[in-house]
Amino acid sequence: MVNKSLYYFGFFLFLLALILLPIRGSADDGTFSFHAWGEISPFISGEAGSGSGAPDYRDVFNTGIGGGIEFSWRFCNRFSLLGGIGYENYNGKTHEDISFDDLKVIPLYLGGKFHFTPDNSRWNPYLKVDLGAAHLSSVDISYESLKGRYWDSSWVFLVEAGGGLEYRFGRWGIGLEVLPRYLGKPHSALGYPSKAEETWTVPVKLGLSFYF
Repeated sequence: MVNKSLYYFGFFLFLLALILLPIRGSADDGTFSFHAWGEISPFISGEAGSGSGAPDYRDVFNTGIGGGIEFSWRFCNRFSLLGGIGYENYNGKTHEDISFDDLKVIPLYLGGKFHFTPDNSRWNPYLKVDLGAAHLSSVDISYESLKGRYWDSSWVFLVEAGGGLEYRFGRWGIGLEVLPRYLGKPHSALGYPSKAEETWTVPVKLGLSFYF
């Protein structure tokens, strides 16, 4: 699984280089930006198992917290291309005396923005769409002295779409994003009982950008 993770990460970096490393001399000042953020996901929705009495994700995981980095290229007045990587942790809970380990998520994505205002505007409202993949950690469960694997680690499809608002001051910017997100199904390790649905979350991100 480590080798597979490195392969996906290397492929992501290759795609990111293709879209974000055009000839620098052909771009206007302020076209490129680096963005770092912290985030909170107030809930995670969907069924976390199958059969009678199966829990929902919100029954077995707490609010998610995390952060990430993103590089973008505003190649024209209204559109940007971007790529990013993040890390999220959802603390496990105890449901009907069964304790769940934490769920860790590493999203990798490429995306685009549509900007409502010109590049030199102080306020920057935009729409955003990201497509990519996310690595889900394995999750173990325990009941009294018994312990076992509930989900295997896996790579799943990711899509998120929403909007944001940024305030620019010189080469810096501070902004807020709200991005409803879909993630594919985790890989069951127990067969039918741990066969889960896809998940829906709504990450809320607060970040700082540097333009160069």
